[in-house]
Amino acid sequence: MPAAMMIFSRVPLPGRTKSRLQSRLSPAEAALFHRACLTDLYRLAMSASMKAFLYVAGGDKGEFTREFPEPLPPGFEELGVLSLEGLEFRLQGGGDLGERMYRAAAEVLPFYRPVLLVGSDLPVLTLELLRAALAALSGREVVIGPALDGGYYLLGLKEAYPDLFQGIAWGTGRVREQTLRAARRKGLRVALLPVLRDIDGWNDLVAYREWGRNRPEAAGLISFRLADYLVAKYS
Repeated sequence: MPAAMMIFSRVPLPGRTKSRLQSRLSPAEAALFHRACLTDLYRLAMSASMKAFLYVAGGDKGEFTREFPEPLPPGFEELGVLSLEGLEFRLQGGGDLGERMYRAAAEVLPFYRPVLLVGSDLPVLTLELLRAALAALSGREVVIGPALDGGYYLLGLKEAYPDLFQGIAWGTGRVREQTLRAARRKGLRVALLPVLRDIDGWNDLVAYREWGRNRPEAAGLISFRLADYLVAKYS
């Protein structure tokens, strides 16, 4: 059965996403950075040669693909209208994050297996990491990509296990450990990917800029170029 990548995202419009970045950025700048991350993630998904879904919260496909309502900085015009052809749009629906993720996994797994659930705030995700996750799932039931903040940036599954999504303190630094404990109680074998830093707040954005300055591959990421622009603007 073919594998699938499932991207979870809010609608990338001002005031509706990346609230923690707004401690330093304007709502429009925070939303624009989200669009840049989505653009890089879309390019990764298209290069991965697997089915890709975009599960949207806080709006519908029309809002998601709406033209950006604010002026764009020079050099970032491509973020005005997101080109996401090839992604299958679906709505996350109601409930907490765990309920929405479980429902989405249960919806896709009868047709694609395994599935890789990822967020939309980790532009440093690579094709090598996706391949490593799929390879690990050949001998494990679950793969977790640990995030530096105690959550996870990727969850790989061959079945939709409800225990992994229940009783989790979503949005806290306990998410990964609680998920691992739930997997152990269920007797599931878990593989861990390298720890990465997703981009939630200003310090994460600054760290991402520093990361990219030492890596030639970052030049191809529009999210890095925008991070460089924004950090320089407010430093």
